[in-house]
Amino acid sequence: MAVAAYVLIRCRGGTEDKVLSIIRRKPHVKRADLVFGDYDIIAYLEFDELPSTFSVAELNHIVTEEIRKVDGVSSTSTHIVTTKYQDEG
Repeated sequence: MAVAAYVLIRCRGGTEDKVLSIIRRKPHVKRADLVFGDYDIIAYLEFDELPSTFSVAELNHIVTEEIRKVDGVSSTSTHIVTTKYQDEG
């Protein structure tokens, strides 16, 4: 069963490009972009071929250990995908 999540990331001023570069290299990050608004970066994480024992606690560990500890990150907000839609075009 695959799990996906969007992680919205706030950065300390002037660190956005550095944080983005580091976040993009994380193993579960499939895409990360700089954005305008309340957050500075939106990252899309996807975990393929997960064992049935995978839990939200493990996702929390990945976010807190691999993303929140990046120098320059001031806060995150994680949103787990409940339904994935495929393009019909």
